Amino acid sequence: MSSSDMATKVKPVPDAQIDLLAWARELERDRERVRHTNAERASRRGYLVFATDPSVAPDERGYQEIYATEARTPNQALAKVRSLAEGRRLRAYLATGRYRDELADARWVA
Repeated sequence: MSSSDMATKVKPVPDAQIDLLAWARELERDRERVRHTNAERASRRGYLVFATDPSVAPDERGYQEIYATEARTPNQALAKVRSLAEGRRLRAYLATGRYRDELADARWVA
């Protein structure tokens, strides 16, 4: 193998080296951005609160009301709805794709 053949198989040396300090600063900025984004998401999770009336049969009209709200925890979501659904049993669930049909009919609570 001639020296000209070896020269074509060797990868060329990059013109510039990686600046490790700049890379570390960029990495830290990205980590901070991710922390901030995750904190925002956690502070405004969507919940569906199902309020059922124990005095009404499950197949009758008015048995269940559904509320949608944003809260940090399920208990905070329940607290927002409690005054609107007096006398009803309350259950809070994260608003996920599983409840997409119920979300369309839910009453928004700020």
